[in-house]
Amino acid sequence: MIKAVPDTNVFISALFWKGVPYEVVRKGLTGEFLIIISPEIIEEISERLLNKFKFPLADANDFIEIITINSYIVEPKNKLKVVKEDPNDDKIIECAYEGGADYIVSGDKHLLRLKEYRRIKIITPREFIKII
Repeated sequence: MIKAVPDTNVFISALFWKGVPYEVVRKGLTGEFLIIISPEIIEEISERLLNKFKFPLADANDFIEIITINSYIVEPKNKLKVVKEDPNDDKIIECAYEGGADYIVSGDKHLLRLKEYRRIKIITPREFIKII
């Protein structure tokens, strides 16, 4: 089975809009590929929903619960320094590496610029949909 780490923005976009990120998350939640996620990514999603989008706490918690129940959660042991332009994105790489992911699915230009990290391909949601 394909294993992938959707980044925070893919999850957020999936919640608010019915575009390609929505399809990526839907396919992961229905088991068409294995979503890999870490506590740091979960925390970032929650933080963005509550602080940036002023999402109600109960709704944010429901969304996080749906994600965590349907994902493989890893706790990265190694802190990596890969994304020099935005070190905050390193948590995505750490999660993918620890979880043995095949792909990182992202719209983030700093991650996409890398193209690959240790055989983990970094691609857009549109490219990922074509693969799965």
